[in-house]
Amino acid sequence: MNAGFEAMMEPAIARCTTLSPVEARHFVDHGWVLVKGAFSKQIAADVVACAWRELEEQGIMQDDPETWKLGSYTRTGGPPEVFIMASRGDEAAAAKMLEIRTRYGLPPKSPLLHDVAPRALGAQLDCVGGLDRVKDPELIRLVDSVAVNLCGEDGDLGEDGWRSTRTPGWHKDGWHFRHFLDTPQQGLLLCFFYDDILPDSGGTQICVDSIGVVARLLAQHPEGIHPDTVQDYIKPYMIKECGKFEELTGEAGDMAMMHPYMVHRVAANPSGRARFAQFPSIGLSEPMQFGRDDPGEYSLAELIVLKELGGLKRFDFATQADYATYPREDITPPPSRTKEEWRAISVELYEEQQRMARTEPEWAQEMWTRRERPDMSGR
Repeated sequence: MNAGFEAMMEPAIARCTTLSPVEARHFVDHGWVLVKGAFSKQIAADVVACAWRELEEQGIMQDDPETWKLGSYTRTGGPPEVFIMASRGDEAAAAKMLEIRTRYGLPPKSPLLHDVAPRALGAQLDCVGGLDRVKDPELIRLVDSVAVNLCGEDGDLGEDGWRSTRTPGWHKDGWHFRHFLDTPQQGLLLCFFYDDILPDSGGTQICVDSIGVVARLLAQHPEGIHPDTVQDYIKPYMIKECGKFEELTGEAGDMAMMHPYMVHRVAANPSGRARFAQFPSIGLSEPMQFGRDDPGEYSLAELIVLKELGGLKRFDFATQADYATYPREDITPPPSRTKEEWRAISVELYEEQQRMARTEPEWAQEMWTRRERPDMSGR
């Protein structure tokens, strides 16, 4: 890291109100950081107890690990696609979420983060540049549904184990928006630890040097990349340029924060210990900026992108005209799409993937198979 970029980091680190300078620097250097004691252990215990009530109704009993195989990896509190649609105002999805929460003992709405976990909120604000850069900060809630990882083996992964580019499951989050270098829908990825997660116990596995791979790819596409292309075509291959892997571990009440470009995977959990965690994201009030007139105004997350693009002081990625031509809008996630939406998307994907097949680097060429243009006649 050059001296000029080091100096550019100092104002962003100095503005942090919750993260220590060591924690803030760790986030910029590695793309993630663990925040100890982000929320209370009592909150964590209450969430886990509620999750067990839901699991036991499904026949997955806390004191009988043999039953854990019935749902080795499951989510409590409502499916993610229902949560997304409810957050976008879908009345049927909102009613479903309320029914699930009421049934298993959760309040109608999750508690506001600033009321129950101000340290967790403060750390997030430090990473994205402050309160005014977050979408509806006063409405951010503690996510009290959980992703439960009870058991499971990864199979034969070879001598490198899961720390390998050949391991399946590596992916970049974001199935409900078009991906841009400055995407506002995910300003930060989070992991709330609702119980103690020890090594080799189902903790999320991350590819630390993937942020640069993703940043360089997105920098080449001001038009953005459709989430289906990211998930179905790019994710199995972009990991090939990576080589640094880590596992998220911590105690109940801790919170890990990751840059939104961090490629990661769901881990197997052969430990015999249940893992309870949740992985929300924080949205931004406007797209990230990489050409600020005052370099001291960059957020820690923006600085990571500039660092991975070569230690730049600015990168003029987009203008207001670009935002009008390529809006940073949400896209209906696959489980909730209508037949009409699927037909329209199939043509868009065909054209996008054919275009990218001619421009992407050598590592990507094998993913772009020959395809026929979709039939839009509805037959």
